Amino acid sequence: MIDQKSLTIKLNHVILIEGFQKLSMSKLAAAVNVSRASLYLYFKNKDDIVQAVVARHLKFIAEHPVPKHFTVTSFLPIWLDSLLLMGSTTTTFTTDLQKAYPALYQEFMGAYRAYFEGLKAYVAAGQQADFILDVFSADYVLFQAQALVRTVLDQVRAGQLSLNQAEDYVAATLHLQLAGLLTPNSQAKLDVQQVVGFEQTVLKEFRETYALIS
Repeated sequence: MIDQKSLTIKLNHVILIEGFQKLSMSKLAAAVNVSRASLYLYFKNKDDIVQAVVARHLKFIAEHPVPKHFTVTSFLPIWLDSLLLMGSTTTTFTTDLQKAYPALYQEFMGAYRAYFEGLKAYVAAGQQADFILDVFSADYVLFQAQALVRTVLDQVRAGQLSLNQAEDYVAATLHLQLAGLLTPNSQAKLDVQQVVGFEQTVLKEFRETYALIS
């Protein structure tokens, strides 16, 4: 049975790929396989949908804050959250948001910037704890992670990578990140089952969003 939360998630996936300026309520309803009447039961107009999608992003950030202090046990969940956020928006979406809802865009981008500033401090603390390699600056560690994730996603959107190839690349990116970020002692302490769950969560979100590309 359809509900507003699951519908918002599906709509979020659609407008990340397509944007929302060019999509009518009828097209949005068709994209998430509900009738136009059903869509109007939950959202009175497209403004409502955009507000709900942005609220979902802001809620995720608010409910998954970066800890003020680094701990070994918090690393994998925090790094998972950050990778999900790195892949959770697109230039198409933010460009539409900036044009149509400048105040909402500022709130949205402000929350993202604050999150990643906190993450940079967290990574630096992990380097000081000799858990994360300190060969590169914390700023570069985040830049490199974002570049890897965004490159794979952009290649899918451009039709230069199939979804199956991209899934393999996303999985490889996760392993590359862990192998390249952590000191040898840290890698030996990782819970393998937690890493597997970590990978599956990222791939599930990726699949649900990018499978919409025709």
